[in-house]
Amino acid sequence: KPQTIFAVESHMDMIARDMGIDPMEFRLRNVLHDGDLSPTGASWHDIRAEDTLKEAARAAGWGSPRGKTNIGLGIAIGDQPPGAGQSAAKLTMNEMAKVTLHMSLWDTGTGAHTILRQVVAEELTIPVVDVSIVAEDTNAVDFESGPGGSRVTYTAGQTVLGAVTDLRNRLTAFAAELYDCPVEQIRLQDGRMIVSDQTGQENREIPLTELAARAVDSTDGEITGEFTFTAPASDVTGFSAQVAEVEVDPETGQIKVNKIVSAHDVGMVLNPLAHQGQVEGGVIQGLGYALMEEMTTENGRISSLSFGDYKIPTIQDIPILETVLVESNSGPAPYESKGIGESSNVPVAAAIANAVHDAIGVRITSLPITAEKVLKALRLKSSD
Repeated sequence: KPQTIFAVESHMDMIARDMGIDPMEFRLRNVLHDGDLSPTGASWHDIRAEDTLKEAARAAGWGSPRGKTNIGLGIAIGDQPPGAGQSAAKLTMNEMAKVTLHMSLWDTGTGAHTILRQVVAEELTIPVVDVSIVAEDTNAVDFESGPGGSRVTYTAGQTVLGAVTDLRNRLTAFAAELYDCPVEQIRLQDGRMIVSDQTGQENREIPLTELAARAVDSTDGEITGEFTFTAPASDVTGFSAQVAEVEVDPETGQIKVNKIVSAHDVGMVLNPLAHQGQVEGGVIQGLGYALMEEMTTENGRISSLSFGDYKIPTIQDIPILETVLVESNSGPAPYESKGIGESSNVPVAAAIANAVHDAIGVRITSLPITAEKVLKALRLKSSD
């Protein structure tokens, strides 16, 4: 995806420049709206591309005076619909109302397990610390398509939501039997089952810990909830627009990225700290892809053998980062949320390449955009 967006969004800028149109204005004239089909024929609703572009440009001060020469702004936009696939979950609650989530989904560092525990805690109205997760193999839990394609919160999240609903329904049914009343007169709130009479007046309540102890004692086993879900292709996507500000030294070709603004079309943010970590981590990945990471080969063999000769960004390379969240209520994942893990690294390289062109008037069409490539392009330009 970053490779495609680098080519497409660089090309968008090249067309705009050749036509004498501001790159931002050119994108606004061609951006998708509800009712439009994507270039690959996808049909989405609640498209927020225009809003995301405008917010990125506004935050970056697009169109304002620069104050210095050789400073440029570049913009790029991409989208990331969630991936589909199968997921399965099993929940067990013990006599102390402690819950364990069993899945064959591994957390690759994105915080997926934390988010899924949050879903369980939210639905059972208990603290997150009372929910643990165990990564099982497929002998214990059904097949899981695995992390990738921005699918985990969408598919695994819906699966966990189904499993915890199953568990909660069993608890409610047990409480209804215990108090000899319809399940419609029982609700779960603040870690307690509250029983109302036929007039709606609350007249009894039982802590979840006590209810769980009674249920486990009566069944001689833990209370369980299970669900398996195969997610369809989503008809909602999320857009990310980014603006890079760069300063280029025409004597050496050296590029300094001063600032990157990321505007993200998001739904409900389930975990603000993890969400922002994904945004900033993705941006820095995109920065490395744009300016320094290069897998070199010799005679068909990889010659970049270690991080000793494969450059990646360090703390000194990180520019000012600004995030703008364009919120909506149309996310396809639980609580109308959207994925964020991939989208923040996709447009970065194109935004930087477009900013370099804006700064010094040369177009670099291969990555990484090194000082050597810039200097060579400047010399070719001056000799024309």
